[in-house]
Amino acid sequence: MALDGGKFLGAYRASLGISDAVVLCHVPIGCHWGGGILAGISRQQDINHVCTALHEREIVFGGESSLERSLLNVASLHPGPAIIVVSGDVPSIIGDDCEAVIRSLDLDKKIALINAPGFMGSMRDGYEDALLCLAVFMMEHDTIEKSVNLIGFCRDDFKVDADIREIKRLLSYAGIKVNCIISNCSFEEFRGAPAAELNVVVGQGKLLAEFMKKEFAIPYIEAAYPYGLEKSLTFVEKIGAALDLSGIAQNELDLESYKKIYVYLQKLNGMPVSIIGDYHSSPMAQFLEDELGFDVNVNSNFEDSSFEDHVASSNSIMIFGSSFELKIAKVLGIPLVRYVYPVFDRVSFCDAPFAGIRGAQFLTEDIVNAALMFRDDYITRA
Repeated sequence: MALDGGKFLGAYRASLGISDAVVLCHVPIGCHWGGGILAGISRQQDINHVCTALHEREIVFGGESSLERSLLNVASLHPGPAIIVVSGDVPSIIGDDCEAVIRSLDLDKKIALINAPGFMGSMRDGYEDALLCLAVFMMEHDTIEKSVNLIGFCRDDFKVDADIREIKRLLSYAGIKVNCIISNCSFEEFRGAPAAELNVVVGQGKLLAEFMKKEFAIPYIEAAYPYGLEKSLTFVEKIGAALDLSGIAQNELDLESYKKIYVYLQKLNGMPVSIIGDYHSSPMAQFLEDELGFDVNVNSNFEDSSFEDHVASSNSIMIFGSSFELKIAKVLGIPLVRYVYPVFDRVSFCDAPFAGIRGAQFLTEDIVNAALMFRDDYITRA
């Protein structure tokens, strides 16, 4: 199936990454429920999103009073420093003047407004535009030498916390400091993002990087998500080169653990697989082909509504995707490795990344175990 929640979901996910701000969704309950339930599943301890809960009355007579009432309630009940209003389809259609409502209130909070009706663009468009709107919070800071902002993350991505810890670990070996993870940070960290010497765009967030280059004279580079050993080294070396630092030496790689599963890896070599995802999919496909020797038959993004047909007509005996690909995996009787948002039938709370050098081990382990759960003929069919 095609997965793209539209501009609203992208903006919502970007805003959710400011951990101590409140995301106020100006939408009917149903529009808020989808992204909200997925965010709640992945982070059950802190839910920082609420909804104006527009009903038929507001749709007929306007939702501005509901927005005003919700802003006052949030400001009085939540101790956070900021409120991020994400306005969706219905307010756009009925013509709510959200800016006028916000200007009319004297609240002791920083407030940002993101107009993000889902029909006005893709999920990625929403993410990009939301970061630009949130940039109003940023403040000029003295530059921290050899520091970077990593732009492109979402707080509800599968493995995101473990991946960030691993990426920080690798960068620290090269003497690189991480100033801010956008958007998986506190409000103060986001405000202080202009202190970085370099912005690193990891898959998405390029519009914010271009804005910060213009407003704060911070250069930026683009880097692929670091799946696998080689891509992890390349990731660090590329950032290090931009900061005039050397990367991680090749002897940092520990290949000893892979010898324990040599026979399995040999049997899986050449295995035809299919992959779908967002900006994570191409780096993942490269890891599967270059380091595990898989044959990627189908490589699609979430906008491809014909992915299931492509997989069914291919020779693929494993799928890499989200929880939404479970249906086609069951129909075809082949394993599914979940690696990309949304993942709602697996949990990830331990320090077991998929990114980086350590992540390559955990990812390979998951892949081999997924194959072992099926009969030998599925493993050897390739």
